[in-house]
Amino acid sequence: MSIFLKAVQRINPLEPDEPKKWYPVQYTTKMVDESEVAMLIADGTTDPFP
Repeated sequence: MSIFLKAVQRINPLEPDEPKKWYPVQYTTKMVDESEVAMLIADGTTDPFP
């Protein structure tokens, strides 16, 4: 299963005159439970102590 991201432009509410910035927003195509999310995160990370 892939993690899908889309780019969304948002303003800073504290500084509305500044230019908008782009932020990644995750979206899903199916529901998954917590254990599956944990496994996906674990598979996508590396060992910090090789």
